[in-house]
This record gives sequence, C-alpha cells and structure tokens, in this order.
Amino acid sequence: MVILDTDFLSSFFKIGKLKLVLKALNVTHVVVPSTVYEELKEAPFFSDISSLCVFRETELNGDRFILVKTVDLLKSNFTEEKIKLGNGELGCFILANNSGDIILIDDQKARLVANRKIIKDLKENDYYEFSAEARELLLK
Repeated sequence: MVILDTDFLSSFFKIGKLKLVLKALNVTHVVVPSTVYEELKEAPFFSDISSLCVFRETELNGDRFILVKTVDLLKSNFTEEKIKLGNGELGCFILANNSGDIILIDDQKARLVANRKIIKDLKENDYYEFSAEARELLLK
C-alpha cells in the first residue's frame, strides 16, 4: 500500500500525472487517510479529484483508484507530532504506523518528524543508538 499526503497528491493531480505515480510504483491504487480527503475539500479541484476516490476496496477500478481510509486523530499515539503536523500528515503517519506501508510526502517538517520517530523507535525497541554525527545527518 502507498499512502499519499495532500500536497503530494494535489501536485500530481494538478499536472494531470496522478496515474504516473501508480505506474512508477507498480500499484493499482493509492491510499489517503480521511484527514487528507477532508483537506482536499478546500481545494478548488475537489469535485474533480473526489471522482477518483472510493471508500471501500471493492469499489476500486481503473478510473477510481484512490482509497480513502478512516483515521481517528483522537485515538492517535502521536502526541508530540499533533503539535508539529497538519491533520493530513498526521493521518498519513497513523495509517503507515498501523500498516507499515510507505508515505509519499513532500513536507520537510513531516520528514523530520518521521525521521525522529524512526530513531526513537529503533532506540526503544531494538536498543539501537546513533552517534551524534549520525543523528545529525539523519535529521537534516
């Protein structure tokens, strides 16, 4: 599964190249959290992009290839991240955390949060420690 953030999805949609993402990643569909779908409602092109979205996997096809999955921000264990991220990015992290899948995102702040979370998880779960120099490189 490939999870898309609002900005990434919007950018490819606006230039008419959203299916290029499918082709490049060799997937038949992409996933967005409900928080991204809610952010898209504010976009002037929402009526066009919403025609590509489905809410059940069984409805996916060649013309409707964006699966919207519900996320609950209130039940999230991303407490620190809630302060630093928008709802769309946070929804992507929740989905990826639950599934282990990748997120396509173009937000520097979100990448930094993701890298910090990975470093923290490695330390807590695998007792892995990075040198100060390695941490600095990872968090650039």
